[in-house]
Parts: sequence; C-alpha cells; structure tokens
Amino acid sequence: MRQMKKSRKCVAGVKLIAGAIAFGAVGFLATPVKAQDSFGNQVVQFPADTTVEFEFKESHGAYQSTLGIVNLDTNEETVLFRETKPYDTFGTGQNEPPAPGQNNIGTSRDFVGTVDGGAVANRLAEYRFRANTRYAFFLESVSPTGQTRRSVRSTSNLAAAFDGALDAGTRGEITGVRVAWDDDGLPRPGKDSDFDDFVVEAGGYAPAACPPVR
Repeated sequence: MRQMKKSRKCVAGVKLIAGAIAFGAVGFLATPVKAQDSFGNQVVQFPADTTVEFEFKESHGAYQSTLGIVNLDTNEETVLFRETKPYDTFGTGQNEPPAPGQNNIGTSRDFVGTVDGGAVANRLAEYRFRANTRYAFFLESVSPTGQTRRSVRSTSNLAAAFDGALDAGTRGEITGVRVAWDDDGLPRPGKDSDFDDFVVEAGGYAPAACPPVR
C-alpha cells in the first residue's frame, strides 16, 4: 500500500504490482487503504506493508528539532526531517519577536522555520511501515545554547496532535493527516499548548495506476 502527497501522481502498473506482491499486498490496486484507523496518538500500525509520504510544513520556536519514526517493538529510529538551523533567520542578527503559547501556524511569527528559508533541507520524505508492527513518531529538540534537550513521542496527546485521515485528500489547508507538535509536551504546571513547534503532513492520496505504455 502507499499514501502519497499529490493526487496526480501515478505508479507504473508492472512495477507497482511486483512491489505489492513482494510486500504481500496483492489487492492494492483494487482496495482503498483503510489503515488510517491506526494512525494516531495511540499507535501507528498497518495491516499490510504501507509506504507513506510526508511533507514538512513549518516549525516555530527557537529550538532546533529532529522528527522521526520509532519502531516500538525494536526501538529502531529513522529520521524523516532534521532542522539544520533552529529557524530561518538564525545567525543573521535579525530580530525575532517571540510569540510563545499561541498557535502560529501559517504565520512568520515566533522563529519560523521553512524549507525555503533553509531551516530544513528536504520538503518530502517517505517511510515504509512494516505490516502489523507498532510505530510512533518522536521529536527531539535542543535549545540554541545546547543546555536544554527535549524528547517527546506522539503517543502523548500533550506532544502531538493528529488531524485528518491518510486518504482524505485536501481539506482546506490540510492534505492527509497533519501532525502538529508541542515540543514541551510533558505534563507540568504552566505548560503551554502551542502545537506549532514542528508541523508535518502525511499521505492524502492513494496513487492512480498509470495508463499502459503502448
């Protein structure tokens, strides 16, 4: 199975079928993906091998972060997106007015980080989830001085907020599932809930079969 970021993409039939057989998902072309029921805070899990495409949207806050996937059975970690600097204007001397404690998604406030601004190198990433294997996402963040380090997982709804479904297409500004993070996602007095520290989206569309080559 596969969940992609763009609806107009297609996958060549011969290669797709061969890959599906290899992964034990022969019915891929005829059967829509219904695995999104296990794509949330509780666990990320699919009944068949499933490749999901991810898109980095933006980050906020002065911490430098890394987002990845952890296999909950083996603790093996795979990085999807890594900030190469904490925010777009880092090191330029430009004043960055902070706006903590509020959701700044879609704005340039509060130390915005983008691909275009150079905070993250890759806009897209993909990962193949093994069938019947439990996964979660992790977010690791470090302060500009390096003195404070945080690590949270998507299994806590204090850290990660899921919105949407993998095969839901585009709804407003969200394609597929938006996973928005609060890098301070630990229970403590005075904790804010600005789920804008790292924002990615997953899936959105199942690929269409390409027309046969004549």
